[in-house]
Amino acid sequence: MKKNYIETKNVQDICKMLHLPTKEASRISVKVGIAVAIRNKIEKQHLTQIEASKKAGIGRTVITAIVNGNLASISTDRLLDVAEGLGLRVRLEVA
Repeated sequence: MKKNYIETKNVQDICKMLHLPTKEASRISVKVGIAVAIRNKIEKQHLTQIEASKKAGIGRTVITAIVNGNLASISTDRLLDVAEGLGLRVRLEVA
């Protein structure tokens, strides 16, 4: 069976593949990290997307986009609001 995806080792490779500036790598990494934490929290609490959206105070379509990894139209600030609404505490580490 033919693969319908490309495997990459890191965010920098994704940026190169999508012809994005490599400086976008840290932004993408932050957004994806928050989105994964949100999805894990929803799964861990066995919430439906409607329940999660009510708890976070946003529309269901935003939760659907996050769960499906469609983050292009969702800002980092919005992801932070959703995470906090679901009871997550987000911490940023600068090294």
